Order: sequence, then structure tokens, then C-alpha cells
Amino acid sequence: MLEHQVAPRLSHAARTIPKVGHEDDEEITQDATLMAARMMDSAEKAGRRFTAGNMVWYATKAARSGRRSYYTGRSDAMSPGCQLDGKARHEWLDESVETEFGDIGTLHEVVSCHPYQGQEPDPSEEAARNLDWEAFMAAHPPRHRIAILALAEGGTMREAGKRCGIKDSAALILKRRIATDLIEFFGEDVIRRLLDGVKPSWESDLRSARERHACHTTSTTKPTTTCLK
Repeated sequence: MLEHQVAPRLSHAARTIPKVGHEDDEEITQDATLMAARMMDSAEKAGRRFTAGNMVWYATKAARSGRRSYYTGRSDAMSPGCQLDGKARHEWLDESVETEFGDIGTLHEVVSCHPYQGQEPDPSEEAARNLDWEAFMAAHPPRHRIAILALAEGGTMREAGKRCGIKDSAALILKRRIATDLIEFFGEDVIRRLLDGVKPSWESDLRSARERHACHTTSTTKPTTTCLK
């Protein structure tokens, strides 16, 4: 029934269903067919009788209201239902806009930090580093944590020793012990990479992508248009 009766009718009704973004008739047909299959499965488990027309009607009604097989709510800004209700509107990043100086560029250039100088930190590395530091600090006594926090604030090991209530000689021993523990926990390669200031690979990829985009914009822009820099 789903293959020979429901799916063909949904394919015919797809042209009447409102679409958002890149949705087309084929995608709507596939999504509505999945919703109909779930309805049929639920009805069969409940012991209820149904017809192909019933399933087509309910699946089409759900699709017209903005429901999709992957999300039936209307509060997510990315959901079709929220957009059909007029609560959210998506703008293309490649759409041309005019700046306050009269220049013509794309929305992507307006909202992005441009030009990119490679100074933005890598969010994934920062998150992983914070988790590693939490695990490292939790595995060591309070004296280690006090000393590390003092050094992180820009203090010297002598100041860290005073906070820990130890003399300079003991502070030096503590410093060496912390250094050994750091190398053992994080690995020598990671420590060397941080000391050498090696940048993550995503920075060069992002810089190259923006340079290609800038070249494409320059080559396709009219002669009278000034490109954003």
C-alpha cells in the first residue's frame, strides 16, 4: 500500500505543499512518505484500520503545516514550521548587500570577521584543552593547583611558593614536579606544539577559502562596484 498507493499520491500532492530553503517536490515526497509509513506502523500496532487515502490526507496535512519527519515542532528557527509561521527568516550569506559606505558586498563579508588574520582561537582545541586541564587539576593535590593558577595569572614561582606556604627551594622542586607531570599527562608533542605556537590546520583552510571567495567576487563584480576589503 505504501509503495503503490500512498507514495504516488504524495508525489502528486507535493507541488501544493509550501517549501522553505532548498526543499523541492522530490524531497517533500520522500519526507511525507516517511511520515505516512510511521503513521501506518503506529496504526497497525494499535490494531486500527486505515486506507491509503487516510494516510495521504494526514501526511499531506502535516507537511503543509510545516511538520517534517525529522522535527515536528515550530520553535526551532531552522524548522520549516517556524519559517512558515513568519517567526524566522533566513537570509543567504551570498546575497548582495550595500554597506553604510555605499560599497556592494555579500552578507557573508558583513557578518564575518574580515580580513582574517589567523588570530581567532580554535574553539574545538579550546574546549578539549579545558577538559584536559580540569582532569589534570582534579588528579593533583591542592598545592599543585594553587601553583598552576598563580603561574597562569602571570606570577613567578616564588610568588606561587608563598601562596603554597613553602620556601624557594621547595617551590623549585614543586615546579619541576609540575613540569614532569604536565609532560606525562599531555605528551611531549603537545607541549612542544604549544611552545612553538603551531596554528591549527583549520586556520589555513579558512584563509584559503576566503581568499578564493574574494577573487571570485572581484572577477564577477561590475566595473563600477567597489569590493569590500
